Amino acid sequence: MSSLPALDRNGRLILAAKGVRAFGAGLAAISLGVYLSELGIEGVLLGTILTSALLGTMILTGVVAILGDRIGRRRLLIAGGLLMGLALFIPVAAADPVVLLLVGLSGVLSVTANESTGIASLDQAALPQTTSARERTSAFAWYNVVAAASAAAGALMVGPAAALGAGLGAAGAQRHAVAFIAFALCGAIAARLSAAMDERIDAVRRPAGVRSVGGSSRRTIIRLGALFGLDSFATGLCVQSFLAFWFATRWGLGTAAIGLLFAAGQVLAAASFPVAAQVARRIGLVRTMVFTHIPSSIFLIMVAFAPSAVLAATFLLVRASLAQMDVPARQSYTMAVVDPMDRTAAAAATNLAKSAAQTAGPIVAATLLLPFGLGVPLVACGVLKIAYDVLLYAGFHGRVPPEETA
Repeated sequence: MSSLPALDRNGRLILAAKGVRAFGAGLAAISLGVYLSELGIEGVLLGTILTSALLGTMILTGVVAILGDRIGRRRLLIAGGLLMGLALFIPVAAADPVVLLLVGLSGVLSVTANESTGIASLDQAALPQTTSARERTSAFAWYNVVAAASAAAGALMVGPAAALGAGLGAAGAQRHAVAFIAFALCGAIAARLSAAMDERIDAVRRPAGVRSVGGSSRRTIIRLGALFGLDSFATGLCVQSFLAFWFATRWGLGTAAIGLLFAAGQVLAAASFPVAAQVARRIGLVRTMVFTHIPSSIFLIMVAFAPSAVLAATFLLVRASLAQMDVPARQSYTMAVVDPMDRTAAAAATNLAKSAAQTAGPIVAATLLLPFGLGVPLVACGVLKIAYDVLLYAGFHGRVPPEETA
């Protein structure tokens, strides 16, 4: 395990605010699904509400990419936290689809356990300014540890929050109002933490006459965005929900067993982040991304051909211990190879490319790949991810961050 990085006050506040927002996301994402189910919302309307949240995330990420540095990172972080307060309208509106759609379009309502809104792009752009270049990857590693642990803690509070709602006299779906109130409160706390940051959190000032994103940075952002989009499209072919479906259908595992399996995988993934920072110091960021990602993809392919449920679960857990090691390395590398004044645009643009590409994955998997066999999406996902790694290494192995040349 790598030691905690030396962060300045802004860096510590970024981690604290991320932890609070991630806790709220872990709690609200699950509560929202159960809440909509108990309201009897299903089919097209359910898909539309969830899609509105994904679309809102993409819109907010686009705003951050275009206007983030003009408005200011600190101001946007505060605004993002305050926007989380819109979740208070969910239990008030009950089954009103218009209100639910508008809250989703705010861009801060997470529908996954990970807090992956456009606000996270601001964290990614600002974090390198709070530590040294040598500590940057370690800072991203612990940022992801905080996010994963906080989201898991939030998920664990879903049951107690509903029980508290029932204890206060709420019935049916309204029991989950406590979760949405807690989500809004997390937003207020995160906004307060962001307000405590100083002016150093904002982007490096752009010299007069310099275009919004410089030529070299623009080319790098486009190339990385395309590659990260390919990786995310592959991930979309085999999302966690499909893997759960695969284990239930292929091996007949029960809900409790599948939940335990994925919980163990999340723990292994969180533990791998600090390890990734140590590996990156020894072999470099690009090699860390590629040399840990390819084996994880091979193990995913092996899951599809495993002769027993135990072996399939073992392969999945080994894959989980490797699959996320590229995340802090990727975030650190992206911030290292673009101009400091272009970091907000780079973080938001690459995240936007990833979100858009991943959205198409489940549709392609269900309509084009699944008819060929239950394990085909797993194989396709693994093959495309290996192709991404090969292309990434071919295109960027010769472009190393400044601290590695030193």
